[in-house]
Amino acid sequence: MNIRQTWLRTITAAALLSVPFGMGWAQLSFVEAPTLTANPTGRVPLAAAIGFSLDQAAESRLSISDGDNSWEAEFDAEVAQDGRYTLPVAGMRPGREHTIVLTVTGADGEQHAETWTHTTPELPANPLEFPDLDIQVSIPERMEPGVTFLSVRRRALGRAHWLTDRQRDFSEDWGMLLALDASGDVIWYYNSDFRTAGIARLSNGNILMHRTDFSTVEIDLLGNVVRQFYAEERPYAPPENPDAIPILGQQTLHHQPHEMPNGDFLAFSANGYLIEDYYSSDSDPDAPRMDQIVMADTVVQFTPEGETVWTWDTYGALDPFRVGYDTFWSYWWVRGFPDYMDWTHANGLSYDTSDDSVLVSLRNQNAIVKVDYETRDIKWILGRHDGWPENLQDKLLTPVGDLLWPGYQHNPRMTHAGTVILFDNRAHGGAMPFEPRLPLPENFSRGVEYEVDEENMTVRQVWTSGDSAHEDACFANAMSDAWRLPVTDNYLVIFAFCLPRMEGITQDSMDETRRSTGDLPYGGRLVEYDGDDIVFRLEAVPYYDLNHWELYGGFRSPDIYHRPDLPMAH
Repeated sequence: MNIRQTWLRTITAAALLSVPFGMGWAQLSFVEAPTLTANPTGRVPLAAAIGFSLDQAAESRLSISDGDNSWEAEFDAEVAQDGRYTLPVAGMRPGREHTIVLTVTGADGEQHAETWTHTTPELPANPLEFPDLDIQVSIPERMEPGVTFLSVRRRALGRAHWLTDRQRDFSEDWGMLLALDASGDVIWYYNSDFRTAGIARLSNGNILMHRTDFSTVEIDLLGNVVRQFYAEERPYAPPENPDAIPILGQQTLHHQPHEMPNGDFLAFSANGYLIEDYYSSDSDPDAPRMDQIVMADTVVQFTPEGETVWTWDTYGALDPFRVGYDTFWSYWWVRGFPDYMDWTHANGLSYDTSDDSVLVSLRNQNAIVKVDYETRDIKWILGRHDGWPENLQDKLLTPVGDLLWPGYQHNPRMTHAGTVILFDNRAHGGAMPFEPRLPLPENFSRGVEYEVDEENMTVRQVWTSGDSAHEDACFANAMSDAWRLPVTDNYLVIFAFCLPRMEGITQDSMDETRRSTGDLPYGGRLVEYDGDDIVFRLEAVPYYDLNHWELYGGFRSPDIYHRPDLPMAH
């Protein structure tokens, strides 16, 4: 049987939805002829893979068109593994016929071209399997170029510790990564079998995600698992993946992963400590003290091989008796650690190359801490000044001008302009025990940018998406993301969800006397700002108010494909 006949059988079996034409490859000798396979891993319905083998090094180019949109991707010979090339076909929109042209150029300049037509499936019809995305504003000519990736979660109505087993399965055994173009069209998505958290694009173009089973997973655009790490002492069995790498001695890996310039990873691991005579309430200052197991976060740096090479421990650096609201909520209870208190709740970190330091967000401390990498000393603290021990008083930044301190914030990052940007959730209005919490209608969340003068130890607020609880304000008391984008200086703000700001509703999930925010439906919001102008806005709409849709966080990439030649915020 000749190569042409072999390939015809392969394409018929592996890609029934794809129709090849323009065959013939007299100029290049293929060990395995090109074939196109739709959704090769079963997790990326809008993607496809083109595979072939050659006995020589070759460069490849994909040209893709759906009649309205055209784009290209180029691949060098280094993508081959033992002569086998697998090229991702990505960026295709649902329910459209696409023309895909492969051009392969050998080392001696010989070329081969191959063309397919391929029709992508429609998006899932089940409204509980795919969010209803309401595009309210889209002005592409004023937006940062590129593609927006989002980590999407769903949840059943109700407080986390009151969910039934089936509601918990609905919430935890599902996750989605989603990519949108400037018009809000879906051009790629990945179906996860577990709830996803923070995501990042790596320097190799792959996507790194934390999952709520305390694992960190690297995938490519075809949904292949490239690497997986997990906390060795997590309250679950080891992953089914036999190549998964344990991070030794850690109970958890959580929230936002971060790649360092040398290829290592930064992550959070929370570990329990028994503290005698600890608080038992964040609402009653006279509540009796008791021995408590308190979760304290450690920043962990580990290599691609899973070796821990650097740590910074909040338990040794901060006062565990400085507590915030939500210390006694059920966050860790429903994640396999019953009766563990949530002291720091670290939820975002990044490495600052300008001065070899690490930026750490401690939600339940209402503070962002900058840590010197070499000495592990705290350089500064951005947050309220009350309650800090004497030895940290000189680390507190002094506010200059009109400034609102962050409250229960998320995901701080250094921008290309040298400023700090973060999502300011403002849970409880930024109050600390035992101050009164703001009524729910008076709460709001925002993206905010600060300028820190380290020499004078001052901080100035230089941009915000909004500083008031106006009618259209969005209040997300957890998760969320904010970016200053490098090409346009636009701002991308991801509100994980917009809570119903209704009278008589509490955001204290442990208050059994009133309805809580988690008992009511909500969806997420994505906004891009050009200064104060909104140039893109999307909302994820719950189906008949039956569920929650959460946009945990995300990022803007210059292209669906890896483009290291173009600027990207990290």
